[in-house]
Amino acid sequence: MGTAASPVRIACIQMEIIEGNVEANLSKAEGFILEACRNGARLIVLPETFNCGFFMDSREQAFKVAEPVPEGSSTQLLIRLAQDNGVYICASLLERVGYDVFNAGILVGPDGYIGKYRKLHPCEDEVYFVEPGDLGIPVFHTPIGRIGLCVCLDAYYPEVFRIQALQGADIVCCMFNSSDVKETRHLPDPFHTLITSICMANAVSNHIFTVCCDRVGRGHASIHGNKYAGQSAIISPWGGPVTEIASDEEEVILYADVDLCDARRKNYHPTNSRLAVRRTDVYSADLGYDPKKYPRQ
Repeated sequence: MGTAASPVRIACIQMEIIEGNVEANLSKAEGFILEACRNGARLIVLPETFNCGFFMDSREQAFKVAEPVPEGSSTQLLIRLAQDNGVYICASLLERVGYDVFNAGILVGPDGYIGKYRKLHPCEDEVYFVEPGDLGIPVFHTPIGRIGLCVCLDAYYPEVFRIQALQGADIVCCMFNSSDVKETRHLPDPFHTLITSICMANAVSNHIFTVCCDRVGRGHASIHGNKYAGQSAIISPWGGPVTEIASDEEEVILYADVDLCDARRKNYHPTNSRLAVRRTDVYSADLGYDPKKYPRQ
């Protein structure tokens, strides 16, 4: 793919998710997506497991709300909205494959279903009902730019961002269900979570855009405590938020008009480039990743 379409308006939807109520969550997400479309968004990002939340105490509960991708009702809704409005939508949901369940990030667009990425590192109790991802770390080429996906705990592994950057990603859309850890991690004001800082650090380390999309509200006490952290953000290749960082409590849509081609201008100084001057005589150039091992789905 050549030059990305520019500028692109990004919409990051920070929403409250009703645990286990797929119908209500789909209705709410549809309302937010349509609002973003009316405001000119071309790339729309939803939080992790936007359609069901993280209410599961057992594999059986996870299996009940998991859906095949792209045939399931949640993916089909997003496909319809993307086609009707000429937009691209990133979201995460529980995917059912036979008797296995994956936490899948999906991308749909004006021409329908584009592809998916399966979360590599299940988090905490999620390991009891979700399989580790087996589709590698793909980057999807679209008319608006090269889009990578990242689901929650995967963002804590910088290799995920670097491998996407090495494949030419302009932007990595990160979807979270991040709990408020201000007290337990002794975070200073205004931080209620580490994810915003993590996405900022990986943006500047790879000179790419990142979207940090989290949820707000109360959740399942036994899994994520009583409160989700919010503080979603859209972040530039220089590592700073393009707009304000969202609050830790309110539902909101963040918007940013960005030139995704900025992510391709790696030579920010005549003697430095985020990728070109890496010391590959000291460490592996590709981190041992071979995209040919993983079929595109």
